[in-house]
Amino acid sequence: MLLVLVGFALSQAVWAQALPRAVAQQRAEQVSELFNWYYAAVYGTGAYKIGEETVGVIRLPMAYTIREATEKQWGLRLTFPVSAALAEFDLTEFDIGRISAVGLSVLPGIEAEIPLRPGWVVKPFVNAGGGWEFKRDTSAFIWSVGASTLYRRALKNRWLLGLGGKLTYAGYSADGTDSVLGAVSIGGDLGFPIEMEIAGRQAILGAQLIGTMYFNKLEFLLPGSPTEDISNEVELALTLGVRKPIEFLGASFDRIGLGYRQGSDGLKGVRIVASFPF
Repeated sequence: MLLVLVGFALSQAVWAQALPRAVAQQRAEQVSELFNWYYAAVYGTGAYKIGEETVGVIRLPMAYTIREATEKQWGLRLTFPVSAALAEFDLTEFDIGRISAVGLSVLPGIEAEIPLRPGWVVKPFVNAGGGWEFKRDTSAFIWSVGASTLYRRALKNRWLLGLGGKLTYAGYSADGTDSVLGAVSIGGDLGFPIEMEIAGRQAILGAQLIGTMYFNKLEFLLPGSPTEDISNEVELALTLGVRKPIEFLGASFDRIGLGYRQGSDGLKGVRIVASFPF
């Protein structure tokens, strides 16, 4: 993880641009606004770029299962995702140094798993927590509530199909500013078993495609530039997974892969994929 973090920091030099002194000073004064608190908390491990700014994120999706779901009873688990955000900027003006902002968010919550029929579940969830930005000692209250649904089945040609959807209502409060958004996500997941084992489990090559539309635009407050508003995004990921999930810190991981995300108004991102997020 440290190597990933260092890589994010070094990558900022590639995107650095010379800025007028007034703009650089404004950015220094508004360093707490360099990323959207909610988006940084849920993005996952990777890096995304919006406008001239890039944010690196390392996310640990820790969880504890209270009760496993069966065909006859609900499942219940506590979630405890922790995200570290890195926003670092290299301002090449004559006497302006590099400005960096490091943040941390903790978003504990609870999630139920309700079986509707074999292969089909609904998962209502609620999360509430906080975020802290260390350079200016600012903080935010972050929350989300919603539900996801997942349908899985094996096709006759050995392909494994997954279809998912999620409805989210979320937001944050920071520095006297409230930001609220609604979003709907729809995705598909295809996997094909191959003659290979990983940790004693059959390996699966896969690909997943996920699209998200925001009911009210996702806002990024970028110092020195207009607010960037994102109305939609799409992500394509290629993965190598296993049929039986691997447990780590209470979270289940059934694949590893790389996803590329692109959204409206110039949003671009790359992240590590460890599950189908529905």
